[in-house]
Amino acid sequence: MCSAVSSMPVKFALRKIVARENLKRAEAGFPPLTQMEIATGAGVSQSVISTLLSNRSERIDLKTINGLCGFFNITPGDLFDYSAD
Repeated sequence: MCSAVSSMPVKFALRKIVARENLKRAEAGFPPLTQMEIATGAGVSQSVISTLLSNRSERIDLKTINGLCGFFNITPGDLFDYSAD
């Protein structure tokens, strides 16, 4: 019998990525990114960005990963945090 895992060790790191980007923008005198700007730049819907930012997603499409990597100029590994407890 398999035991259920109470928390997922892989987390999506989009909140941290957006926070870092917004800090850079604030230092440069620019307003923070909106969910719509991220969605448009990444080529996905705003509802996808909202779901990812709130950590309510259990899966992510390759199109979304590609779009976010291109928009933030990062690698796929930057999008995820892993914490084995």
